[in-house]
Amino acid sequence: MGNRYRIFAKFITKVRRALQVLAEGRLAGYLAKYRAKRSGHPVRKVLILSDKSVGTSEEQLSPLIRYRQLIATRLGLVFEFDHVDRAQDLSVRDLRSFAAVGLKLSYLTPTEKAESIAENLFESARLAGARALVFDGDDDLCVLWPKMIEACDAYIKKHVFADTSDYKKTYRGKSNLTEYTAQKYGLSFEEKDVPNSGPLDQKQIDKILVGWNIALDNKIHQLIRDQDSAAVGAKRPIDIGCRASVPPDTWIFAMRSDAERAITSLQERYTIHAPTRRVSQNEYYAEMVQTRLTLSPFGYGELCWRDFEAILCGSVLVKPDMSHVKTWPDLYIPYETYIPIAWDYSDLEAACAPYLADEAERQRIAANAYKTLIRALSPNAFIDRLEETMKSAGVL
Repeated sequence: MGNRYRIFAKFITKVRRALQVLAEGRLAGYLAKYRAKRSGHPVRKVLILSDKSVGTSEEQLSPLIRYRQLIATRLGLVFEFDHVDRAQDLSVRDLRSFAAVGLKLSYLTPTEKAESIAENLFESARLAGARALVFDGDDDLCVLWPKMIEACDAYIKKHVFADTSDYKKTYRGKSNLTEYTAQKYGLSFEEKDVPNSGPLDQKQIDKILVGWNIALDNKIHQLIRDQDSAAVGAKRPIDIGCRASVPPDTWIFAMRSDAERAITSLQERYTIHAPTRRVSQNEYYAEMVQTRLTLSPFGYGELCWRDFEAILCGSVLVKPDMSHVKTWPDLYIPYETYIPIAWDYSDLEAACAPYLADEAERQRIAANAYKTLIRALSPNAFIDRLEETMKSAGVL
């Protein structure tokens, strides 16, 4: 039975990948143009060039592909997708039919190359009368290439600093989290690919827009379709669960080790599940369905798929305080959709104990987070968000 299930699961995965490829392809583009023309809105085409080199970054484009036809119908926006290698061949004449030109590059791109591509592409876009957009799919809050944000009209991120003056600071390493590890654990980033980041000036900061976060990634979208909503009310023998182990040669190891030590220290008083052995995705979700509270540490950025997976599995999210982050959808409302704790996990037990003692209150937060996330991830909610973002970017 288990083997049959695995074969079926692989088949479903292949079907979903094939459908995604079709949704991104030319035929889907022609259909989107047709729907946009019939929408009653002015037809505006947006070309997005991407290097397709880092999957987690590329996921920022997933909802644009997934809802491509609905976007055309509701907004008259037609998204077209191509590889960044084509950028050097695009002339001003080629770009005149587009309302906007977007660029997505991974953090692995050398600085000189990234900035050169952006400056040349966006100069042509402006001469063609198109808006110049950057889609930043990085995990963290900071901006890697200041010259790229200078060259564009709008810089769309998954999440930003709630206090935008934080962009005026200089951080050791790539982000505020690398700065935190440098301060707390004495790590050095001088020999890293990104020894420091920032500061930005106010003109650059004003171009930064909040788009949508990893809750819109395909992985979460698929879990919504596969997960039974009854999981929210399931019986849960595990009090606190956490899978936080990472290789010791990564800079996030020190932060994750704090999380592991904190949760392990509770083993005598609570039922704790904090394994280091990797398991299949289905086993991972089965664990969450049995867990009352899920601890989700920071990684290379603040947000993690685990945040949304826990919520969809009916487990209450416990996470280092997120008050410094502005994002959409926002599932980080203290004591309503998640339980905030100190970044060093020193108050882990004090924060969790009331909800382990009061199942009704735990279920209230779990149900509230679940409903909030499901509402936010509806197609219409995303298109509303996209419309707001594109208006702020000057495309609509």
